Amino acid sequence: MSSKKKTKNKQAPVDWRQSLRSWLQDRNPILKFLLGFIGCMSLFYIFYYSGLYRNHLELPFLNGQVRISNALLHLFGQATEANGTLISSADFSVNVKNGCDGLEAMAILVSGIVIFPVALKYKFPGIAVGILILFVANIFRIAGLYLAGKYFSSQVFDILHIQGGFIIFTLLSILLWFIWMNWATDKSQKSVSS
Repeated sequence: MSSKKKTKNKQAPVDWRQSLRSWLQDRNPILKFLLGFIGCMSLFYIFYYSGLYRNHLELPFLNGQVRISNALLHLFGQATEANGTLISSADFSVNVKNGCDGLEAMAILVSGIVIFPVALKYKFPGIAVGILILFVANIFRIAGLYLAGKYFSSQVFDILHIQGGFIIFTLLSILLWFIWMNWATDKSQKSVSS
């Protein structure tokens, strides 16, 4: 029997940041987009559940939406009153809580726009117009929920409130993102060819 000494190859320590950077550069743009999107949404949720938002910003934001929704209901001939986060009448009342504010749909849209690879000058209009559209749509949603609760059964209200609100707003946010993406890509290509 003969014995051979095994020699170990000594390698330089691997810099994990460089390895990660290299790995990401080798992957397709979809993976980069998904990681960026997850990062942006994570930042949103950190803010959304922070003490700053919960203790200082949430209630004034919800109260503002309630007052605007109440004014819209008055335009529809409803004798409602706004009190804090509550829209009420003698027939029905809706209490607008966290999650009914439309902010998650806005965050989805903003995350998609921020992470998309075009110049900043195309991102700002998309963010501003998109947030405005989603804010107005949420005002109509709150008013619509009041009307659904007043004139239809509690099952209809629950379906519109729980499933309809989340699904419709998420789809609207994605639709707005696709519209903006087509617009921004077109504008970006035209500016390059000019």
